[in-house]
Amino acid sequence: MADKILMNKNTLAALKIELREYNTALPVFEMKEQQLKEVVQTTENNIIRLKRTIETTDAETKKWVAVMAEETIDLSELVKVNEVVTEKREIAGVTIETFKDIAFKEVEVDLFNTPLWIDAALEAIREQKTNRTLVEIEERNLELLKEELAEARRMKNALKEVFIPETQENIRKIEIYLGDVERLAIGCAKLVKKKKQEKKAMA
Repeated sequence: MADKILMNKNTLAALKIELREYNTALPVFEMKEQQLKEVVQTTENNIIRLKRTIETTDAETKKWVAVMAEETIDLSELVKVNEVVTEKREIAGVTIETFKDIAFKEVEVDLFNTPLWIDAALEAIREQKTNRTLVEIEERNLELLKEELAEARRMKNALKEVFIPETQENIRKIEIYLGDVERLAIGCAKLVKKKKQEKKAMA
């Protein structure tokens, strides 16, 4: 808003319209901020839960490490992600990804020439890769959500602390000025009328 404003009725009317718009927008941004805060919290909790699951699985599979070290099987070659299916959805103006499915490349395993623990190991690796993929998706979503939350908060604060108070103050100044001008005009009109009446009485 400009420092200098025109002290007239047109400006006053325009400022009152602006103030109505600001007052309408404020609760929208407040609601958006609250909604985004809740989604950010939920997303952060999901990431923590997934990372704990990954850590737990890592701890549980440590017993295989010694056995695997003696083998020549490259498990990473047996479990490769072929496709990650996600779906776009919008939350409070932010487009995020929702995990739908993950497909692994089919690899033939010779059950006769592989140790008995291979099935369990492969299943654990699939689970780990799925959870790590989920963490990556959620972390990308979290970044977008936090950016939008910061923007919503900036807009809310700007409306609440700058635009609305400044507009209210400018309206008050113009109303005082116009009130003074009106009183001055009425005073001048009365003085002119009195002078005319005095002239008429003296004629």
